[in-house]
Amino acid sequence: MDRSPLDTRHDEVRSERAGFVGRHEEMRRLREALRPGRSIVVVRGEAGTGTSRLVDEVLGEAEFVEWTQLRGTCPDSPEPAALEVVASALAQLPYRAGLPDRMPPFTGVVGLVVPELADRLPMAPAAAADPDVRRGLLPRAVRTLLASLGDTVLVLEGIHHADPATLGLLDHLTDMMPVGLRLVVTEDAAPGLPVLGIRVPGGTRCEELLVGPWTPEETERFVRLWGGRYSEVPPGELPELATLVHTLSGGFAGAAGALLDDAVELLRAGGADGTRGGEVLAAVREAGVPGRVGREFARRCAPLTEDARRIVAAAAVLDRPVPADVLADVAECPPERAAAAVDACVRRSVLRAAGPWLSFRHPLDRRAALARVPGPRVARLSLRAARILHQSTDGPLPLVDLARLYTAAGRVHEGLRCLVVAADRAAAAGDYATATRLYARTVAEDPRAGGRVRAAVKLARTAQLARAGEQVVAAVRTVLDEDDPPPRLRGEIRLHLSVVLRNQTGGALDSLEEVARAIPDLEASDPQTAARAMAVAAIPSIQGWPLDRHRHWLDRGDTLAEQVTDPVARAAIAANRATALMLVGDPSAWRAAQALRGPAASAMEAAHHARGWTNLAHAASALGYGTRARGFLDRAVAGLADTSSPYLEGLVQTARLVLAWHGGHWDGLHADADHTTRLYQEIPDLTAEAMLVRGLISLHVLGDVPRARHDLAEAARTTCYDTGFILTSSAAAGARIHLEAGRPGQACEAVEDVLRRIEHTQGWVWAGEVLPVAVEALHGSGRTARARRLVADFAAGSANGDAPAAQAALAVCRALLAEAADRPDEAVDLLADAETRWRLLDRPLDAARAAEARGRCLLDLRGEAAARDVQDVVEVYRQLGARWDVARCRRLLRRHAIVTTHRRGRLGYGDRLSPREEEVARLVVRGRANRDIAESLVLSTRTVEHHVARIMRKQNAASRADIALPEGKEAAPDPGTVLPHGVGWRM
Repeated sequence: MDRSPLDTRHDEVRSERAGFVGRHEEMRRLREALRPGRSIVVVRGEAGTGTSRLVDEVLGEAEFVEWTQLRGTCPDSPEPAALEVVASALAQLPYRAGLPDRMPPFTGVVGLVVPELADRLPMAPAAAADPDVRRGLLPRAVRTLLASLGDTVLVLEGIHHADPATLGLLDHLTDMMPVGLRLVVTEDAAPGLPVLGIRVPGGTRCEELLVGPWTPEETERFVRLWGGRYSEVPPGELPELATLVHTLSGGFAGAAGALLDDAVELLRAGGADGTRGGEVLAAVREAGVPGRVGREFARRCAPLTEDARRIVAAAAVLDRPVPADVLADVAECPPERAAAAVDACVRRSVLRAAGPWLSFRHPLDRRAALARVPGPRVARLSLRAARILHQSTDGPLPLVDLARLYTAAGRVHEGLRCLVVAADRAAAAGDYATATRLYARTVAEDPRAGGRVRAAVKLARTAQLARAGEQVVAAVRTVLDEDDPPPRLRGEIRLHLSVVLRNQTGGALDSLEEVARAIPDLEASDPQTAARAMAVAAIPSIQGWPLDRHRHWLDRGDTLAEQVTDPVARAAIAANRATALMLVGDPSAWRAAQALRGPAASAMEAAHHARGWTNLAHAASALGYGTRARGFLDRAVAGLADTSSPYLEGLVQTARLVLAWHGGHWDGLHADADHTTRLYQEIPDLTAEAMLVRGLISLHVLGDVPRARHDLAEAARTTCYDTGFILTSSAAAGARIHLEAGRPGQACEAVEDVLRRIEHTQGWVWAGEVLPVAVEALHGSGRTARARRLVADFAAGSANGDAPAAQAALAVCRALLAEAADRPDEAVDLLADAETRWRLLDRPLDAARAAEARGRCLLDLRGEAAARDVQDVVEVYRQLGARWDVARCRRLLRRHAIVTTHRRGRLGYGDRLSPREEEVARLVVRGRANRDIAESLVLSTRTVEHHVARIMRKQNAASRADIALPEGKEAAPDPGTVLPHGVGWRM
């Protein structure tokens, strides 16, 4: 039976709904091998990868259910009964198929092996009483019996456990296979094991399939499908949960399912309602060994010798890939017996061999093995393992493993020394993520207050350049509150903590208050670090202090500059000083940036230089200096070449997103922003900036107003230390949506909070993104006087700044006020000036907006004669890909009764949908309400209602739910997957 690709995809979807993920190529090959006629299929895979499930899924499909299906499993025992797997398969025949009434007499010999068939077959010949005769007749009898059944699938699982009699029978059977027989065997394909040879005669198709563990992507698909069946799992946690499950299970399907099911059962048994975030994640992290995994591991270990069990215990304690001789040494297994013991462990899939290295298949197997070792023996083996690693390791010592082993052996102080040295080594190499994780462990595990304080200083320092979650902040604050650090260290810890708070886990005011508390301690004990703290306090934020207070700390820090001799501190201060000046458009910022050009003597100094360049790229972009911003970014990338800082790498990525947005380079930008949002979701300002760009693309390019509104609001809610771009851009875009929908009052509400923040901080240089749309909203709400006051303050506050974007926005604001005062000629001139400024700054969307406003004024002045100007703007928007803006301009032309028609008259579509109707239908199919469709397409709700009615009439649809897109017009998927915000700025 031929099957279309659509049928195959349907089967894949059905399988995934049942929790069977991936394997689509293997399923396709297995189907094709079974269809033509006699064939042999060998399915290989490690225990737990799902070889049996793969066979089940295919044989359960409609085209095979009418076939006779026989299945047996080779017993996993040292001395299996002869032919047991074949006998158990044939014993299913009375329930699977009818047998012909007249079978040759010699087939009765099968009844001697399979008692369930004795009354369905002829009496066995008398000669069959002789075992040799019976063995000779049996292959022919089995072949004849199977040939009588027509289309038949014989599945023999675990063929690597087969006894010699079974293998001999298979050889005879495959020599002359019946035409309708398909033989499927599954075999353990653990790395390092030889594969079983099966004879394949000429003319018989043979297919070999290898089933490996799931990839991370397949594990995530499984976790999402699993999560859909349990209310305990918040959707936003699924990606992180999938990563954790893949790490613990190694991608083995059975282990992954058992781990998740046990975690949920644990929650339910404890009375958890599963509605609070993190419960399932925490349960999986803290899970021991899932019952199914433990039982399966015990089954594989059961036949092992004492030597092999000692090898397994040593591997569990070491918990790292090691050569066989190291395992034998730790296990105290004599070399002459060790090879056989290791071979047994690999054959039983207890350990995995990768060249000379041995390890467990996944961490859950290791946990199961460790649980079988008594505590005192674990301590003794751990100490022995630590000493052997010291002696046998060439190159750098595995300090983290040594720390774990010493701690398990009860040598806590030795373990902590190893942990601190490992963290110091990682920090010196620029691996701040690893250093932060190890310092955090040290703070948590050190029983001495002095040790915790010293580790907390290092932890807070490296956490600035890593992904520091709430647990890092909590650990540092616990040390501050409970361990009474001396003033110098207390001040240093607070300084570093303030940077972590503003960058990653807190907010602007929290961060500023922390650094303000640090400065008095530092001034009295460490003027160098005090100068650095003042440079941190100098960084402004739209959510922070008034700018004068930041300038105060900048000036105070300059008075201490000569006392700073440490190169790392000088680099940090230089980066912060240039950043602070650039953010407010101070002309001296360009000279301050030159201090970052010097060579770096250490990885930490280079990281601060790179941080400074990325900050300057963000700030210069906001000022309107896109080309210079890209130059700063190139320097930052070069500086990061020899370091590993996830935070700085993310900062570079978000700067690229913002530059691409401003420059009109939008191809693939939504996908890039979505990827960055997912990747850095625990660092608020990074994910907020990426989410903002994603929302802006959703609005202008995709015309998806509901999704854009969600992303814009989440970006504003998520940001911690916004320096003037996220909140202003989000508010401006939200206000434009309201204005286009005829809601000026709600547009005013959308910008009011940001305007108050700008007035409080006096950060007028940041107002360029939001003030033009604020002027429109305020005038539309009858509050033109407030708009005039804001523009006057904007002009005064940005007059002395080097901020060309602010000056271009100021020209737009003045033009809008002139238009409101019925001075269209003045407005046209100001808007032409603004358009020129925006084009010189390589801001095509802003330039097009100014041109659109100018076209609107010209329409009021000249009527239809000015239509060409607006149509030119439509073409600019179209080339940019700004679908939403094209629709807005066309609506402007319609309001002035200007329509463009084809020379041959209006195109008729008959029963087909027009392009506009297809757009409406696409949004209806995606579940959008009429109001959302109206906002997305810049139409009135009444017009959308008319379009929906016509679509239903053309398609004979009884309701909106019956609307479908024409064949070949697939509904575009929702752009991006919305994830809850995670938990930098850039100090």
